[in-house]
Amino acid sequence: MPRFSVNISMMFTELPFLDRSAAAAAAGFTGVDIQFPYAFPAAQLAEQAEAADVSIVLINAPGGDQSRREPGIACQPNRKEEFREGIEIACEYAQILQCPRVNILAGRVGRNPEANRATLIDNLEYGSDMLARINAQALVEPINGNDVPGYFIQTTADAVACINHVRRENLKLQFDIYHRQVSEGNVIDALTQFALHIGHIQFADAPGRHQPGTGVIKFSEIFKKIDEIGYSGWVGAEYIPTHNTVDSLDWSRDWSSSTRQS
Repeated sequence: MPRFSVNISMMFTELPFLDRSAAAAAAGFTGVDIQFPYAFPAAQLAEQAEAADVSIVLINAPGGDQSRREPGIACQPNRKEEFREGIEIACEYAQILQCPRVNILAGRVGRNPEANRATLIDNLEYGSDMLARINAQALVEPINGNDVPGYFIQTTADAVACINHVRRENLKLQFDIYHRQVSEGNVIDALTQFALHIGHIQFADAPGRHQPGTGVIKFSEIFKKIDEIGYSGWVGAEYIPTHNTVDSLDWSRDWSSSTRQS
């Protein structure tokens, strides 16, 4: 049975942010993902997680101006200093939060894709090396171009090509089932093909990016495949609930029930 976490940046938004770890725990989760934790002191977030008895299993590195919803800066040649400052902050937060994974967002392609790729490779090397010092993984994630037009890394193969080029043991693939379905489909085949590279999995149904059962993805088959490939990490729910979060969690109850009966 997959080990499920829940992204409290996108879910339990009915509640103030600092109450969401406890809400996740009350719903049966022992792990939470946070997209950008930097609006709160790391010590305060760690205290809330400890009180709720949940682990913070993933954060994103700072990804630019979030008031403008920038989707990362790691591929942008003119922002390398900003990226490196952000990695230092991410390392500080990861240590205090005892968070073992930091996702590095590539950002949008510019006028010179070759320069974008060279910058991304350089920044992934730097970020991986910095995170290795605190025994944390660096992740790189493909994001579909419909939701984020112009995103530099849109396919799983592109992300894995960067991982293979960088050649750092702690650099892994963040495999988002929603983004894979929108960009390329063939989620089950991709899980098999790229299993050895995967460091974290996230999911939402497609289209719509809502909870399982609202789109076309066959999650029962996918969750079984995740077990079959031997993946033992976290599988993070990262979706926009159609109503309130608790009412969107039937998938977790149904899957837990089906696995207990099998």
